[in-house]
Amino acid sequence: MWMSLAIVVSVLACLPILFSLGRRNERRVRHDWELLLTHKGKELYRSIHTRVSSEMELANLTYEEAFTVHALGSVDEAKHLLDLGYKVIEKFSPNMLRLLAAMSTFSRMVSAMAPVQPLRPQGFRLGQIASLAYLNQLLHNFLVTTAERYRLRAYILGRSFGVATRFLLSSTQRIARDEANADREWEQIQFIREDFQTLTEESLESLRVLLTSLAAEGRHDLIHRM
Repeated sequence: MWMSLAIVVSVLACLPILFSLGRRNERRVRHDWELLLTHKGKELYRSIHTRVSSEMELANLTYEEAFTVHALGSVDEAKHLLDLGYKVIEKFSPNMLRLLAAMSTFSRMVSAMAPVQPLRPQGFRLGQIASLAYLNQLLHNFLVTTAERYRLRAYILGRSFGVATRFLLSSTQRIARDEANADREWEQIQFIREDFQTLTEESLESLRVLLTSLAAEGRHDLIHRM
């Protein structure tokens, strides 16, 4: 009995060391993969990054103006700007979903994917999206291959964009109807804006991982098709 207890204690004592070594090895592997990204891959990444960032910046500028006007008491103008901001997101979100779907498809065309990290629940303000991130973390540990983990991440990102878009529409409509608790809706719109920014950054990180994986196998033909 004492021997069994000693074994259990020894194993538990080793867990932090094993975890630390695992994290260190994982970082080393990701660094090795990053060195494989080619010049053409970097050019494509910069091109998509610039386009996506420009669309997100347009939405942010519109919402910032809406918040400023609302603080000054111009209710109707604030509502108009909110509607314009939503229309920008209404176009932006489907574009991101198509990009994520394409990334998931291309990930099936490589034999080895670079490692990815699951989404961090702490990085999101909306509880529903944080819950999806928790689900990503949970399922991530049950999947065997990096390709499966990559596609799971892309799927969760897509679902999260859908959730954020629906909540944004709901809050925008409530404010437009002059419903009670409008201040709470304005606060939620701010949370959604922050989550959209995080989801966009995480999607671009997934794109970088995919381009690195394609470059590692010399699949420049696929890079040109993206």
